[in-house]
Amino acid sequence: MFKGIKRTKNNDLVINNKGLSVLNILFVLSALITLFFFIPVLKVDFSYGFFGDDLKKSFSLFSMATLKLDGLDLSGLAAIKGYTLLFIIYPIVNIVMWLLNKKATGKGSYIFVHVIYLLNISLGFTEFIIMNALSGLHADEMKGTFFVWIFLLILLINLILSVYGILKTGRTEVDENAAALDMNVDYAKEILNKAGNVATNVASNVSAAASKAAASKPQKEQKDEVKLNTVVCDSCGNECPETSSFCTKCGHSLEDAKKAKEATPSYVDEAAKIAREMASDDTESKGVSLSK
Repeated sequence: MFKGIKRTKNNDLVINNKGLSVLNILFVLSALITLFFFIPVLKVDFSYGFFGDDLKKSFSLFSMATLKLDGLDLSGLAAIKGYTLLFIIYPIVNIVMWLLNKKATGKGSYIFVHVIYLLNISLGFTEFIIMNALSGLHADEMKGTFFVWIFLLILLINLILSVYGILKTGRTEVDENAAALDMNVDYAKEILNKAGNVATNVASNVSAAASKAAASKPQKEQKDEVKLNTVVCDSCGNECPETSSFCTKCGHSLEDAKKAKEATPSYVDEAAKIAREMASDDTESKGVSLSK
């Protein structure tokens, strides 16, 4: 994937023949980092009773930045609060730099690109360290949410690409014919349509599996019903249709087997009747002995 890297006129690094570039990936990651600024990454348990009634149970970086800590013993959140506003500023600056760099060339483009890389390496690394610390919280009163792990992965990819970009850009000659993929509205629509097709295919497969399961149920019930309408030959043990007079395997008469099958329910009923009578007699005898 990272073979044959080409540097465009606006100092972007194209990493494959489809036009996928480092700056385009960083643009998407910056948008995700901005989104994750408002997604809860920390859980606080109210049952310990010292956080106050005005705090939410789940905290995002935004809620940490706007949190009033007067009179509250939350030294952990207080340490993070000073940095949190920077974590919304730098991805927005990255997006602005990316937009400015689209039509820039030469020295101006070089400055825009390196501002993106340096912000990601400095503030991005600081945010990664803090999110890593939150993910390690397993105390009963404070712990990281599931989203903090996704956020960590995004920040790690962001860091790796930024370090790669700042090291590779200066050592790669500009290719006048190289061009990164133009990320416009039509491209976004194409990606959404592909995602929609995948979701439709998955839904169709699930529906087909459910229909197959529903169709197999009557067949199973039908097989069970067929089994009830058979007679077992008392000579060879073969199952024969109840309408047959002779065994389909050995030719033995099925009259005795049919009579035994018809008599089975009566034997069961008779056994149950005897058991009830014995239980009744036993109860009466115990009552007589107690009265004595």
